[in-house]
Amino acid sequence: MPGRAAVRRRFRVPDIRAQATRFASTVQLRWVHNARLMSFRNAIFAGGGSRCFWQLGFWEGAKEAGLDLQGSVKFVGSTSAGCAMASAAVLNRSHDALALFKDLTAKNRKNIHWHNISPFKAGALLPHASMYREALARFIGPEDFERIRGTSVHFLMSGYPAWLSGAMGAAMALCIYGLEKTLRRDPLHPKWPARAGFKPLIGRAADCRTAEEYIDMVLAASCVPPVLPEGRFGDRNVLDGGLIENIPVRLADDEPGETLVLLSRRYERVLPWSTRITWVQPSAPIKIDKFDYANPGGLQETFELGIADGKRFGRSRVRDPQVDGPAQ
Repeated sequence: MPGRAAVRRRFRVPDIRAQATRFASTVQLRWVHNARLMSFRNAIFAGGGSRCFWQLGFWEGAKEAGLDLQGSVKFVGSTSAGCAMASAAVLNRSHDALALFKDLTAKNRKNIHWHNISPFKAGALLPHASMYREALARFIGPEDFERIRGTSVHFLMSGYPAWLSGAMGAAMALCIYGLEKTLRRDPLHPKWPARAGFKPLIGRAADCRTAEEYIDMVLAASCVPPVLPEGRFGDRNVLDGGLIENIPVRLADDEPGETLVLLSRRYERVLPWSTRITWVQPSAPIKIDKFDYANPGGLQETFELGIADGKRFGRSRVRDPQVDGPAQ
């Protein structure tokens, strides 16, 4: 596991302007000349709540088009809800994950249970945390956990500054994050939470001893109070890693090979581009809200958009012997 100094160096935000000369979109397929001959060793799943089901659809669509992500990807990094999607992708169970969460959300009529606001009611006002944990517990069994451990899976969390924690720390983190998002026009790489003292913490599936520990780590990487209460990683209280880096592409900095970065929404800005990293995003705005846990139809629509985008992308990447000639 990397030391603190290495983690800080890895998440020092670079100037991406030199890279942002080309743009890879799932609709405007403008790739480098030899991109169709490449395979991806690494995959990064951005955070984004329910919108992240686009990523699973994309993963399945690309595979259906012949792009062997299941066989080629050896390293997976993520944060927030992308951690659950990364887990499903590694297990090759995207359709199972969609069916399970659609079942749970179909039984949840509203995202806020106002009847539980009474102190005499035992239920939660916000059902998200219990639904998320139930979904993970039903989805990841001991055998699934062992399969996940067979792939290098890393998740990003945000640690509190030494001088601040608890509800006040969470509120400050969210305020800083939201203010930067507004004033810096939705940056790909947030800077202000790190400058305020929030620190990146990296958890590895290989360090978890049981499926329960792994599920706790997924939840810890997804904590956005009050919707998803703060979690614990080791002996520390932590928050959603997206406060530090919602698209934790630098988790793969030390990994060899090409990296596929799966976003969970469209960005107005031009995305970075390099010969080693390919970014993909939805071809249309995703309608479901990231905290919508009562919309199974929206989940299905998001997944289907991902499948269509993934198929289009996969076809652009798979060698056609009749067109490209035999492999060299």
